[in-house]
Amino acid sequence: MQKVQKQTFLEGALIMAVANIVVKVIGAFFKIPLKNLIGSDGMGMFYGAYNIYSALVVMSTAGLPVAISRMVAESNAKGRGREVERILSVSFGLLLGLGLFSAVLMAAAAKPLMEYQRNPDAFYSVLVLAPAVFFVALMSVYRGYCQGLANMVPTAVSQLIEAFCKLVFGYGFAILALRLGYDVKIAAAGAIMGVTLGTVFGAIYMSIRHRKVRETVDFSDMDTEARPKKELFWTLIKIAVPITIGAAVMSLTNLIDNFVVMRRLQDIGYAAPRTVSMYGAYSSMSVALMTLPQTLIVGMTVSLIPAIAAAYGRKDYMQARRNTESAVRLTGILTFPCAVGLYVLAWPLLNLLFTADVDFAAPLLKELAFAFVCVSLVSVTNALLQAAGKERLPVISMTIGGVVKLVTNYILIGIPSIAINGAPIGTICCYATIAIINIVFVYKKTELGPRQWWQLWKPLAAALVMGVFAHFAYPALAGMLGARLGVCVVLLGCIVLYFLMLWVIGGFNREDILMLPKGKKLARLLRLK
Repeated sequence: MQKVQKQTFLEGALIMAVANIVVKVIGAFFKIPLKNLIGSDGMGMFYGAYNIYSALVVMSTAGLPVAISRMVAESNAKGRGREVERILSVSFGLLLGLGLFSAVLMAAAAKPLMEYQRNPDAFYSVLVLAPAVFFVALMSVYRGYCQGLANMVPTAVSQLIEAFCKLVFGYGFAILALRLGYDVKIAAAGAIMGVTLGTVFGAIYMSIRHRKVRETVDFSDMDTEARPKKELFWTLIKIAVPITIGAAVMSLTNLIDNFVVMRRLQDIGYAAPRTVSMYGAYSSMSVALMTLPQTLIVGMTVSLIPAIAAAYGRKDYMQARRNTESAVRLTGILTFPCAVGLYVLAWPLLNLLFTADVDFAAPLLKELAFAFVCVSLVSVTNALLQAAGKERLPVISMTIGGVVKLVTNYILIGIPSIAINGAPIGTICCYATIAIINIVFVYKKTELGPRQWWQLWKPLAAALVMGVFAHFAYPALAGMLGARLGVCVVLLGCIVLYFLMLWVIGGFNREDILMLPKGKKLARLLRLK
């Protein structure tokens, strides 16, 4: 049987990172003109439905793709082709059942939910979006399966298909509805139809593509060792439930935090409309820009979990540690320049993307730049613990972090001299707490504790040099080219300077470079020993 070449951990991370960036760009091209087309009322209906959809997707599929990828990677590493097929069969039945139940529940509860939300016109959007839950569940099976076999391309392509269909069909149906004279509630439903069609076409692609990926499985042991389906089912549940609970804990914390922030602002004298405006600017501008680079880290963790799980399956703990240390080095290379850039260029970056509330949001973004480092560490350490079979531990750390965030926000925002500035401080405290606890867990409960943290000084030093350049270069270039063109030129210069500095001080690791496409040529070009 012809085999499909597997990707290294860093190749998979690169594929997922590029895909996530493109998806974010397509999303921006969809949301900004859509708001201009259907207005705030239409977007309220759109998000009224989308938020319910997101919650159901988290509850029904958050942990299962991770569980599938880990189990498939472990079984495949042990040469158990028959067991890999059984995992696919068990997870297929489980997720399709959950997806169908969630889709029916969403459609059946559409009317009372929207009436309770006092957004009755979003009823049509909820109905149109309900089938998407089922197709996301279907995709989750195939994505977890392919990721477990060290092939990130199908997942990346399916994400691009989803984003492209959302843009083309969603925007197209919204325009068509308005031109045919329909009300904005129908236009909003048309826009959200793009999301549903994106999941449909993504699921079709994944169902076709996974057949090719199956060629990477060795079926020579079809009559040998394989766990029964019942055992595989409960193992899948055992892994998935804690991950899902962890995701639900943070989602619930963020939801409660929304109410805490606005209530505490009102307690110190701000009027209700003003608190809505302040929290809206903070979340849609400062938080949104802080989380944008996070897509790079998320892509890496998707590739990291099956890579470490496969090494564990082979009992190759040295390779698992090497992957861990590569992940830590890559986290530093990606995180430090993003954090420094967000801090130094907070106002120019917000001014580039938004037209209002920039002066208000910029100081908050500066504070969140510190949170970005902690968020990145949390993503990586969560992935390490999940890959090592310690998926319950992140639930503990995230619960503690969520409590820290709520308490910190309640106290600080209630101080008039701090007010809304307490929100990013609460976020920093939350993720710093989670990161510290996770790091302790990684060293105490796994064999994956990195031994080369000292190497992070190199990307940090290069990022600080880049930050000094940006601090002095932006005012000069903005005066000559204008604020928006100036920041674009500075960003390009920052990227070049950062990687040049990283190369000069020896911040690239030969072992990491060799895991990239054309790694040997890159290593020779960079003169890495």
